[in-house]
Amino acid sequence: MREIVLKGIDEKVFFDQCDNGLKVYVWVNKKVNTFKGSLVFLGGAENTEFTVNKKKYSVPSGTAHYLEHIMCKNDDGSSLLGNFNKLNSYSNAATFADKTVYEFVGTTNILENLELLLDSIQTKNFVLEYFEAERGPILEEARMRKDDAASLAYYGINSCLFFHYPNRISGLGTLSDIEKISLQDLKLFYHTFYHPLNSFLVVTGNVDPLEVIHFVKENQKKKKFCEWNKPRFPRYFEPQKIVCEHKEIFANVEVPKVYVSVKVPINALPKKNIVTLLSIFQLILISNFGSTSLFREDLFEKKLALTLNTSVEWERKYLVLKVWTKTKYPLEVLDILKEKMKNLEVLEKDILRKIKSEIANLVLGYEDPEYVNDTLTYMLVTYGKIITNEKEILENITAKDIEEVLCKTSMNEMNTFVVSPLKKDD
Repeated sequence: MREIVLKGIDEKVFFDQCDNGLKVYVWVNKKVNTFKGSLVFLGGAENTEFTVNKKKYSVPSGTAHYLEHIMCKNDDGSSLLGNFNKLNSYSNAATFADKTVYEFVGTTNILENLELLLDSIQTKNFVLEYFEAERGPILEEARMRKDDAASLAYYGINSCLFFHYPNRISGLGTLSDIEKISLQDLKLFYHTFYHPLNSFLVVTGNVDPLEVIHFVKENQKKKKFCEWNKPRFPRYFEPQKIVCEHKEIFANVEVPKVYVSVKVPINALPKKNIVTLLSIFQLILISNFGSTSLFREDLFEKKLALTLNTSVEWERKYLVLKVWTKTKYPLEVLDILKEKMKNLEVLEKDILRKIKSEIANLVLGYEDPEYVNDTLTYMLVTYGKIITNEKEILENITAKDIEEVLCKTSMNEMNTFVVSPLKKDD
């Protein structure tokens, strides 16, 4: 076991690796009463095409999500989540584009929770009867998602920005996709991605790291896994241009939502590591649109907007800068947001204040086991490692760095997206 020190914030993560390849990360906080455990597999909704041992495979869209549902069933078809309830714990599972996560949150019985999680997910008997029985609920979930404004907006915007990246398509799959999924598809995905060498375990909270790691290693010694061959994935050529500049959809919302998104090629930006670039753009957007910005204050005072949010998303060779709001005046507000995005500016005093605020948030976050668990999981999936110098990265960002990034950021590939209320005759 070794310690991964998080510089400048007086935190550390304990790490060890089982003989079969499963990596285990443990963060400890004895001041809290809870703990969280997450078993993460590096296979998700976007992994519909892959090559193993020079042989190409494909599964229908939605296969990873269908598998997640089946994994949450016991061998008799009952809910696995109920087993965690008996341990006084809450459990959940989720399929993302690049990962599938199985997790629990509790206050007692940490070893029993770990045993249940590992034994239930790492070994699986696939029963055709239960597989077919789950298709109906998944189809119903897909029908409900068709009315979900947030989901429609997310994938709608991606389809306006990207020609080829798989983030354009809902990982849940269409109704037609779900109907095509076979039990063999699930088995193929399971044996390709659900292997100790393609997964890791994160445990955070009031736990004993030595006890947790020893228990996990002993648990893994009892299991046998087939040899694993790392899958390879298609390479996507994605042009810098966007698919379309504007799109409007109609969904079940009471107030229109408007989005302005900019597709920024990373290779056009100053040569900085991706963590630094993401931090810089987050600071830029917070300074221009955040809770203390003059722009936000003006928008709210004029009652032009009800909310105002921003995000920076990393999608392979591009960053997506996004700002969105609920407003009764969508066309007017869109013009205002577009103009502001084209004229982003940051004062040095604002940056210093925002950096201090971000560092404070970083430190405060390490009081919450669930936040830390999610953060470590995100790092390990996104960067392939734990970023140990987040505080140092923020402290070293200067006004000159931000000016250089802004100068190299083209706002030419900008999309506007409107989610309007359904028409009365709909």
